Amino acid sequence: MADDLSLKAKRLLAAQHHKLLFDEKAVANTSSVLYEILDWCDNLEFQPGKWLKFDKHYRFDIDYIAQINQTLLDEKYASIFDDFSQDTHRSAAQRNPNEKQGQLKPTQHLVLAAITDSAMLGVVQQSFYSSRQINIELDVQHLNLGAFDSLVVVENRDSFNDWFDFKRNVKLPKTLVVYRGDQHHSKACKTLIMNWLTTQKYKPAIYFGDYDLAGLRIAVSAGYTHILLPEYNWLSRQLISQHYPDNQQKYLARLEKDCPMGWQSLLLLLREKRAGLRQQKMYQTPLVTYPATI
Repeated sequence: MADDLSLKAKRLLAAQHHKLLFDEKAVANTSSVLYEILDWCDNLEFQPGKWLKFDKHYRFDIDYIAQINQTLLDEKYASIFDDFSQDTHRSAAQRNPNEKQGQLKPTQHLVLAAITDSAMLGVVQQSFYSSRQINIELDVQHLNLGAFDSLVVVENRDSFNDWFDFKRNVKLPKTLVVYRGDQHHSKACKTLIMNWLTTQKYKPAIYFGDYDLAGLRIAVSAGYTHILLPEYNWLSRQLISQHYPDNQQKYLARLEKDCPMGWQSLLLLLREKRAGLRQQKMYQTPLVTYPATI
């Protein structure tokens, strides 16, 4: 089974294919992207061309580029000729396991607005957001946590922006939904979680993110009481090997030691299948909460 190639590698192959159509002597200069392609081909036991000057210039065989592309398509990956420049992570995930090939960022078309008149909310809703929700900043120092029945923390910004879409497939009463945060909001989110776990001890603190070792590690280490994911049987059928990256393997030993009983089946599935599922693949399916304790 072949892994997907990076977007840069696909672009290089598409560019070389185009050049070779008009100039059979076209070459690619040495680069880390070129070596990624050659290593990928080497794992499949074929050479897609030859060095004209070792470590300097490489000439692809146009037929082998076509073979590379067909192998990717056979593995259900995107073609080297596909254009993701107008894709978000969500739309890219619909036609390729690697949603990160989508080039439009979650905040590409969003601005942070100051609305001081509640009557203005209906006016600006469609002007500033294409979704059926408005994202606002809240001060955790003045937030009345007792007014909510549950807390949901969403890992990825694009999925947070689409919470209105996920909400259709989950039954959670009176929920405070927040973005886990990048460099701008992550510190306040950590404070919020600690405050919630301290003052709202008998209410769910729910983590909703990627189903992989890193996501499970975050849920365990931060003390969440529940994980939000698709139903177990559906989840087990949809797993993608590429969504279980090798650089997360380092979390496994600690998880095997610390993972709560309620999440042991989720960890076992990840470990046995050596596959996971990113959040962008979880649209349009029922979501359930998995309690940490049974």
